[in-house]
Amino acid sequence: MKKVAVILADGFEEIEALTSVDVLRRAGAIASIASLKDAQIRGAHNINVKADVTLREVEELGYDAIVLPGGLPGAENLANDAKLREILQEFDKKGKLICAICAAPMVLERARVLKEHFVCYPGFEENVRSDKRGYVSDKNVLKDQNIITGKGPAFSMEFALFIVKNLLGEEAYHKVKNDLLYK
Repeated sequence: MKKVAVILADGFEEIEALTSVDVLRRAGAIASIASLKDAQIRGAHNINVKADVTLREVEELGYDAIVLPGGLPGAENLANDAKLREILQEFDKKGKLICAICAAPMVLERARVLKEHFVCYPGFEENVRSDKRGYVSDKNVLKDQNIITGKGPAFSMEFALFIVKNLLGEEAYHKVKNDLLYK
């Protein structure tokens, strides 16, 4: 069974985080909510979530993929965490799936794991790369090597299903997509 860590920091975008956890669990993955520090994490819209594991445990428990939701200041808090950047570099070296949506591709760039092409929240691309190099404006979700990026909250379901397809395969993807009545 595949294990996915959805890593949250205070100020995370709730729709992006919880949609990813929900869809991955429906598909049969072990999707854990991981916190940088505290067990309780407050979202950008004041929704509190309790973590299943800490960032330290993500490193120790052999996860197959990482998902980073956006939101501000959540993405900034993730980007400023040296331990998370180190874990992202280790995942990247092993070719493990790393996924980031909305403002979170900035975290990947700061960790030096973002590949050539990416999507993010429109207007935020300059915060990911000052020269906007590699930004793709006409896609909602994009995969470049082992990195998946997504545009933002409205595309949370598409992003989560794309992760399922890439991590768990076509059969799991179609089953969950149909069960959710997603077109």
